[in-house]
Amino acid sequence: MATLPEKKHEREELQRIRMRNAMAVRPPVQHLQKMAVNRLVLGVGYVLGVLAAGLMIRAVDSLGLVDETLYYAGVACVSVNILLALWIFWKKPRSRHHAVILAIISLLVLVFGSVYYVEQFEQAPHDDAQGPLRY
Repeated sequence: MATLPEKKHEREELQRIRMRNAMAVRPPVQHLQKMAVNRLVLGVGYVLGVLAAGLMIRAVDSLGLVDETLYYAGVACVSVNILLALWIFWKKPRSRHHAVILAIISLLVLVFGSVYYVEQFEQAPHDDAQGPLRY
């Protein structure tokens, strides 16, 4: 338990304490800037995420046919984005929230793009006039 002070601090003593706290050693701003990632790198990461999503969407046309080159280009963008997110997470502690956002975007694009790419997830055409419910 903390002990209560026996006497009230004088004005000069309070000023010395305040001055000592004001002159306390703080980390320089340059050190904090090195812990954060550059805005250009963040921009590249977010653009890669949007580009990967666009490539995955364009890989599947209206007939359900898949253009594999666009799909693999999207997978490459997602891979680079995940590697970038891992680098940011390990090397730049002040920007870890951006790393997590980039990883979430990349994984969502990869999962939803794979749903359209993998043939097992496609529904069979229903030629029945009653529809898929067969009522």
